[in-house]
Amino acid sequence: MTQTETASKVVIFVNRRELELEQAEITGAQLLAKAGFEGTGWDLFKLKGEGDPTGGQLVEATDVLQLENGERFRVIPGNRTFGG
Repeated sequence: MTQTETASKVVIFVNRRELELEQAEITGAQLLAKAGFEGTGWDLFKLKGEGDPTGGQLVEATDVLQLENGERFRVIPGNRTFGG
């Protein structure tokens, strides 16, 4: 990564809230922490855009993400039980 890339900021959205980060490469766990979600009781989903009908793609805590401006993510409790 060049000095120019590390100096640039990336703006993404987590649960519709804007989040500005200093780095474009980050793990799922680091992203959750930066967004204010503490502990391991959360699931992170990468969305294909606002209102993604698929619900998004699950991002594991150890997955390394290459963030791009405008990307959207959703965080929900990891202990969810839908229809159960």
